[in-house]
Amino acid sequence: MYFASLLAIVASSALSVGLYLMKRQAERLPSLQGGWRLAAWWAFIRDPLWVLGVALQVCGYGLYLTALRAAPLSVVHTALNGGIVLFVLLAVVGLGERVRPVECLGVSCVVMGLIALGVSLTDDAPANASAHGMVFFAAAVLGLAVLALAIDASPGRAIGLSIATGLFLGLASVFAKTLVAADSLAAALCSRPLVLTLGANIIGFVLMQGALQAGRGVVVVPLFSTLSNLVPIIGGILLYGEWHPAANGSAALRPLAFVLAIGGGALLAGFGEHAAPSNTRVVP
Repeated sequence: MYFASLLAIVASSALSVGLYLMKRQAERLPSLQGGWRLAAWWAFIRDPLWVLGVALQVCGYGLYLTALRAAPLSVVHTALNGGIVLFVLLAVVGLGERVRPVECLGVSCVVMGLIALGVSLTDDAPANASAHGMVFFAAAVLGLAVLALAIDASPGRAIGLSIATGLFLGLASVFAKTLVAADSLAAALCSRPLVLTLGANIIGFVLMQGALQAGRGVVVVPLFSTLSNLVPIIGGILLYGEWHPAANGSAALRPLAFVLAIGGGALLAGFGEHAAPSNTRVVP
């Protein structure tokens, strides 16, 4: 369990540095207009630092999958939470972004809430647990993603894109839990969970690039990181039965943890910048 947590921390660091590089270069590259402008993607693919950021994301995700084989969703995603703080520090130091007091409060609430939630969860998930109600859970998450994009009518749609990104990436992690439970590599490569994991990750990745261009990193990254962590934790509880009474009474932290995490995300969504940065170039 401790080894899996260590892997998750290393994975979180790789993911955060990769996000920083992608955010840094996104502000210098043509506008993706929400992530779906295919003509602009060619400029991204030819940018070495952006490609390095993607490579770090891939490496981090590989470490994450390895950790996921040895520990419950809830434990792994709790260990991933340090990446939010790391990215905010990189954004402030490397990108020159300023964190307003309300945004600092939002990030702090998010991190404290997710850590408290992880502490309250059990670390002994049922062996070879299978998901129950996956179709309904996935449909609910997809519905929320569509709703977020529809409600955010701001020019850059940064908040809507961030929420949809977190929901899709979180859903991909839930699918990945089923994927890593396959009996063999051959079985995993021929399975439906592999298609679902890849599909949700690709959509989330495209939306993430649009969010990185549309808003400031100190707002959009904690927002979609919160949801990409909360969705697997909730999925672990609802689908895999990872919510068990805690012998030390730490279960009492759970309501407070959800309030902090969701409240912090709401602060970022409600007070973060919505407009696209002025220094993003647009392809004619």
